[in-house]
Amino acid sequence: MPRSAQTLCIHCGQAAGDPTRFNRLQDGRACPTCADRLLAMLPPVLPAVKGAVAELEDAEDEVEVEADGDDYDRPA
Repeated sequence: MPRSAQTLCIHCGQAAGDPTRFNRLQDGRACPTCADRLLAMLPPVLPAVKGAVAELEDAEDEVEVEADGDDYDRPA
């Protein structure tokens, strides 16, 4: 069975690795895409409270509706 090709980072072009690793650009700076990928893979620092995420999403939806200005009477 052939081995699958390595996954490459779309920003720096280096192998993402298994396990995922932190790559550096040619100038020595950290690759932002690799850093974002690593951060997304980490478990949350604080435990989640049941329902808190849903409440936050609902609140964000309400703010977006208010920002649109569709929920108030416009002067004629």
